[in-house]
Amino acid sequence: MPTQTFFHLPEEKKKRLLEAARIEFSRVPLKEASIANIVKIAEIPRGSFYQYFEDKEDLYYYYFETVRRDGSRDMMQLMKEVNGDLFKGFERYFTKMIREILVGENASFYRNLFMNMDYRASRKVVPHTKNEQHKPHEKYKQEAKELIELIDRTTLKVKNDQEMELLIQLIMNTVFTTIAHAYKSFSKSENYSIEQVIAEFKLKLSWLKNGVSK
Repeated sequence: MPTQTFFHLPEEKKKRLLEAARIEFSRVPLKEASIANIVKIAEIPRGSFYQYFEDKEDLYYYYFETVRRDGSRDMMQLMKEVNGDLFKGFERYFTKMIREILVGENASFYRNLFMNMDYRASRKVVPHTKNEQHKPHEKYKQEAKELIELIDRTTLKVKNDQEMELLIQLIMNTVFTTIAHAYKSFSKSENYSIEQVIAEFKLKLSWLKNGVSK
């Protein structure tokens, strides 16, 4: 997370630094990104950068958090609109979100993120997952709690909040693997479409909901 010094900056300077992050992290993956390029674009001294962020990874995941917020709000709103229907809520969420990821303003950033994601990165960008070694940030825990409270459990075979978290984790993993597969499919065929991505996700979701055994 940024330092308090960053949060005390004028809004214009914060926006300039985040825009520099967007440009650099859209140009190349995190491991290839250059702090020198970021400070040049942001027009700040290199020394100032370390007053705001620990390193480029710190800035990277903060920038991701800024673009993730809208998606989190959308998820909550959509779940309310479908009266807590877990699968219908995720279906609507994915249908809306996938267009932003593939062709929206941050499309290049997302492409670099998903095409170069390793285990460590996945722990940071999938907010509703946890285990004993990787306990979630308090903010993510609160988001997960709020989402769980919105879900109608009357049609689900879940016994408690822990099982609900596992189910959400399973669906979120399906979201991310579908996105990663979409990038690979687009790179192989110009005829592949967003509609096909959505159809594949809906199929996977139906398998989770109804099972695949005859």
